[in-house]
Amino acid sequence: MKIFGILLLFLIIEVIAGAQETCLCAQGNCEAGWVQYKNACYRRFASRISWLAAEAACLANNSHLASIHSDEENDFVYTLMGKPSSPTSEAPYWIGAHDTFQEGNFMFTDGSKMNINLFESGQPDNFNNAENYVGTYNFRNGHIRWNDYSLTGTFLHYVCKYYLSNRLCGTD
Repeated sequence: MKIFGILLLFLIIEVIAGAQETCLCAQGNCEAGWVQYKNACYRRFASRISWLAAEAACLANNSHLASIHSDEENDFVYTLMGKPSSPTSEAPYWIGAHDTFQEGNFMFTDGSKMNINLFESGQPDNFNNAENYVGTYNFRNGHIRWNDYSLTGTFLHYVCKYYLSNRLCGTD
């Protein structure tokens, strides 16, 4: 019986030690400068850069360009970005959607599938067969709508996102 107790204690210590190396951070624990919405943390960036540079900047922050899966989440990100009054001229921003692998088959950089179509009427249009990257475009019917853009000469603000349930403790 004494050996069983020692083995149980050893097992508990190993579980605790292992958990410290691979534990997941609890919800409600966004890093400084990030804002929580449901089970994810978001951060807006005001610099205007290309879609690829924006995704690289998000990756440097242990996140991805934001994936958006509902009208409500789209409205949250729009508000986080400061509700630009004229998004087409003032402050459009990148999100993480793209169709670089197959034209018309959009996915997000975090690996999630696009399960909602929030494109502006007539979009995406893949103008000149060169538009594969998604950003905001126009405010219509009470919601911000999306457009597909090319990389050439397009520099937008951007928003990064990470899921709390996927965040390892101690990664800054």
